[in-house]
Amino acid sequence: MPSDTSRSSAVSNALSSIRKDRRFPNKVLVGRWADYLFFEPFLIFNPDFIDVKNTLMIAEEASVIALVNLGNGIPTEHTNSQVLFIAQNTEAKEYISELESRGSPISWRFLMDRYVCSSDKGNWSIYCEKENDVGVFAFREGFSQSVWSQVEKLLKAKSIRFASSSGDTQLFDFGKLLPSWKSVLVDEHVPIIIK
Repeated sequence: MPSDTSRSSAVSNALSSIRKDRRFPNKVLVGRWADYLFFEPFLIFNPDFIDVKNTLMIAEEASVIALVNLGNGIPTEHTNSQVLFIAQNTEAKEYISELESRGSPISWRFLMDRYVCSSDKGNWSIYCEKENDVGVFAFREGFSQSVWSQVEKLLKAKSIRFASSSGDTQLFDFGKLLPSWKSVLVDEHVPIIIK
């Protein structure tokens, strides 16, 4: 069982990684990130997300991940946010059960809300807007290439650096976005290592 300090750190890392007054296509994540991998947000609410959780927690030696439901509006305070904690030993069945028991009368798996998650270590952040059908995994410099490659594969994600190129249709399809929306998304998310 993760400590209260670990839980508090995970929530703090998740909430401090975003600007609460922004939404996609603008840059929601704050701070220095090495790259942004975009993906379909339903993958967070799928049993396979536990493989992502395992990969990230092992790599960081993290104790817990906080998945925070931000609601669908622009919140004035994060203190009312609902949080689901994912521990090292959380398995897929338990995770889905927790997601389905959250929210009323509909579970988190089906709410068209915004979500952010991070670990108690804070080397990465995931933000998604289910309404816009866009999620992003951002990671800090020094994050192992093998780990982010594994996460990229598990989330079927695609780097913003390749937003214009055609490629594997199994990965996030930037082509489905409105051209003006996509242009802002790309401009706002050019990684610091490339700028």
